[in-house]
Amino acid sequence: MSFLSNLKSKFSSESKKPAPPNNNPNFIVKPTRIIQTLKSLLESHVHIIVLFTDKTEHASRLIDVTEKGILIEQLNNRAAHNKILESSEIRIQAKHGKIPCDFTTHILPSSQSGAYLIAIPEKVYHPQKRDFVRVSLQELDKYKFSAALQLTEKRIDGYLNDASFGGVCLSSNSAVYMKKGDILSEVTLNLRSNKTIHCDLNICSVRKSPYDGSTLIGCEFNNISNKEKKIMQNFINECARESKKKRALFSSN
Repeated sequence: MSFLSNLKSKFSSESKKPAPPNNNPNFIVKPTRIIQTLKSLLESHVHIIVLFTDKTEHASRLIDVTEKGILIEQLNNRAAHNKILESSEIRIQAKHGKIPCDFTTHILPSSQSGAYLIAIPEKVYHPQKRDFVRVSLQELDKYKFSAALQLTEKRIDGYLNDASFGGVCLSSNSAVYMKKGDILSEVTLNLRSNKTIHCDLNICSVRKSPYDGSTLIGCEFNNISNKEKKIMQNFINECARESKKKRALFSSN
């Protein structure tokens, strides 16, 4: 009897274990990241679409985002206004930087005039365009780089802004005109522990930083050896672990 009781107890405890977390990269499930994404939508002043279960849709916009809920502008159509108040579930669709940002939610009781308070969703569909996860390097250290713009004698230098297994984002104050499609050659990336990477980089994007006015150059690796790929992967993994520790220490304080 004791064996059967122990076996029953084991199965019972296992059935109560929480379900594994959603690791689908197309969905954001961490509450802090969900709120951060919604605030980015708010700051971008994008229009949203309120979609009902009967497939009808109406335009609105975000007014505010707090931990208590999301405030959206009241719908102009009277029939739609009545429908949203009676709906048990609505779907919100938007785009952030051309990437879909969709989620399902419901209306919350509110005394706010001219607006609706909707619940913070449990997950947000927000597929990432990149095949590789980026690691921000700004808060860790300053890692220098130097390079030449191919087919010219112009050289640029600066610091690594972030890195991934597929490429890097460079930050530079060099007054050299660059555009998508250009190639940086003779590139030297100075990493930690006196390790360096020598390669070419294909420029994928060029934009101004909204924070310090520097030029941010998004690049993909080109002409990089397997040995240097391994060095870069180890560097990124080390930085990712260090960044995670810093975030954990910050949140604990």
